[in-house]
Amino acid sequence: MINISPNPILFRIGQFRVYWYGLIMVLAILVAIYTISKLAKKKAYNIKQLENLYFYVIIMGLIGARFYEVLFFNWSYYQNHLLDVFKIWNGGLAIQGTILFGIVTVYIFCKKNKLLFWKYTDLLSLGLILGQIIGRWGNFFNQELYGQVSNLPWAIYIERTANFHHPVFLYESILNLILFLILLKLFKKGYFNGFITLLYLSGYSLIRFCMEFIRIDPSPLVLGLRLPQLVSFLVIILSISLIFKLQKQALDR
Repeated sequence: MINISPNPILFRIGQFRVYWYGLIMVLAILVAIYTISKLAKKKAYNIKQLENLYFYVIIMGLIGARFYEVLFFNWSYYQNHLLDVFKIWNGGLAIQGTILFGIVTVYIFCKKNKLLFWKYTDLLSLGLILGQIIGRWGNFFNQELYGQVSNLPWAIYIERTANFHHPVFLYESILNLILFLILLKLFKKGYFNGFITLLYLSGYSLIRFCMEFIRIDPSPLVLGLRLPQLVSFLVIILSISLIFKLQKQALDR
């Protein structure tokens, strides 16, 4: 088993601190932007508009991630510690909030600038899943996103519980990598607009649905399911339905 207790602080100068979590988030964003920019140049994307879109998606994605986490998962704490809402370096970003706010942001931007919504979400979905692959390692340094107690060889030691647990962050990172490689191959082949987006949403939602069975972090229960599981289930159904609908529309043209 892996007995490592990472320091969440990369370095400090006086009162100034740089956290591993923040550095990894920045790295994830930069790698995602670099990758989708390279892909966009090989397809018929408006590069200038895409560069403008990056700013809005990143900002609203972070706001959405924090809003979702604070409101649905830990409001009982944050309602009495409002200033802690802004301390994102301590962790607490919910990817489902990023996806929700990101989709709304892209829709509004594309509507305003007369761009094809599904075409741009297909490209951005590749950047998002790539960012998730890297970003999950921020959870490692914060010792969060772990699962049930385990005695498997790759179980990680968590100081706050003084026990070994499933490294859920690692499971998600590996499964997201597999999903990214599949999406990238399909994107390069070329399918109807929206296919990559909806395959990402259904694929990641399936990953998240399964991971919730071993996660032990607090989560509201709805109809006997953890909230992220219920949301994931609904997204899978909706995404698959939309894939058939968009495919039919593409064939009818």
